[in-house]
Amino acid sequence: MTPDRPRFWKSIPFLISSSLILLSYLGFWILSKPETLSESTRVSETQIQKKATSPSGIDLLPQTPTPIISEPEPIVKEHRLKKGDTLSRVLSHLGVSHQEIYDITTASKKVYNLKKIHPGQTIAVTFDANAQQVAHFSYEIDPLHSLEIAHNEGQFVAEKKAAQLEKSIERRSGVITDTLYDSAKRFGVPPEIILDLSDIFAWDIDFGNEIRVDDRFKLVYEVFKKDGQIVKTGRVLAAQMTSRRKTYQAYYFEAEGTRGDYYNAEGRSLRKAFMKSPLRYRYISSGYATRRLHPVLKVNRPHLGIDFAAKRGTPVRAAGDGVISFVGNNGGYGKSIIIKHKNGYKTLYGHLSAFARGIKKGKRVKQEDFIGRVGSTGLSTGPHLHYTLYKNGKAINPRKADVLRGEALPKKWRAVFSDLVKLMNQSLSPAPDLLATTDSL
Repeated sequence: MTPDRPRFWKSIPFLISSSLILLSYLGFWILSKPETLSESTRVSETQIQKKATSPSGIDLLPQTPTPIISEPEPIVKEHRLKKGDTLSRVLSHLGVSHQEIYDITTASKKVYNLKKIHPGQTIAVTFDANAQQVAHFSYEIDPLHSLEIAHNEGQFVAEKKAAQLEKSIERRSGVITDTLYDSAKRFGVPPEIILDLSDIFAWDIDFGNEIRVDDRFKLVYEVFKKDGQIVKTGRVLAAQMTSRRKTYQAYYFEAEGTRGDYYNAEGRSLRKAFMKSPLRYRYISSGYATRRLHPVLKVNRPHLGIDFAAKRGTPVRAAGDGVISFVGNNGGYGKSIIIKHKNGYKTLYGHLSAFARGIKKGKRVKQEDFIGRVGSTGLSTGPHLHYTLYKNGKAINPRKADVLRGEALPKKWRAVFSDLVKLMNQSLSPAPDLLATTDSL
């Protein structure tokens, strides 16, 4: 045996070299097939994950998405009221049961009387699709309000809701070609704003007698819109009137802790002791004259005052602060009121059809308070208001009366007011063509 040992040890290097060569080839073959190995590895990992997540190692079937069952949509039915429609008939036509009609009308009584429904307004009923019962009832009372009745916990609950409005600022300017009212309306100015304009300058301009063709106006004011349509007007923020070549300006300013008012560019209130007219919007049929032919007596006699022609029942306002010194029949002036003011002034309001409630001798009134209504009592040929201003017992022309100027704005507010005037003047600045200016800011 001894002779064979060396031969074995001599073969060991050969065996080692052969093993290394075999391992090299095997390694090369493995490295040259990375995709196959990787894919095999991924499959095994996936199978392991399935086994780990399956109870008792049982493979799970592929999951399918759970179908989403949507809730039935509520059903809304609307009806625009026509002449002759009744609530009961309309609701029955929409599918409301007799019991629900009774419950809806009962719930509304404390909020709004549904017997007052008007043609042109809209009724909307929302049905619960599951129970086929009324879930909600809505009635458009007017553009600003609606009646909302909801079915809540087995009963109907009613409430009156204000509409959601959008406030915007508008600018209008124009040249007067006939009356202020017709001209301004033609330029898109709402009637309420036109009346406000005549009130703002009521202490400086007699809109019934002093407005002329080619006079000009400029306005910046608020409006409130619903669905893009103007449903309500707000405040006039700034105004300018040029009449008989004289320009008047007004700016609304509300100082902290005070009532807002209109001031001129110098910061002086436009309010004076007396307004030019006790009526809001009117025209004058007979001006102040020392002699005229009386329409009833047919003789020449002084007409110491101004007649404002207006419809019967038009509200009459106090021209200034004062105390009522007379209420009753006053000869040719018919039903009349006399107000005593400071500094020896008195005002008379004649031919009234009625006195305002609470008006009596000794009652204190404020400027613009409602005191009576236009009529045709006494020596009168038609509805109108006779207005006379007295100074120390003598009748004077109201248009030429030298009355006290308005109060000035306190000094602490002058700087803020001055900035406001500059801002408003930018909106009131002249437009290229006043005959076609209808801008929205």
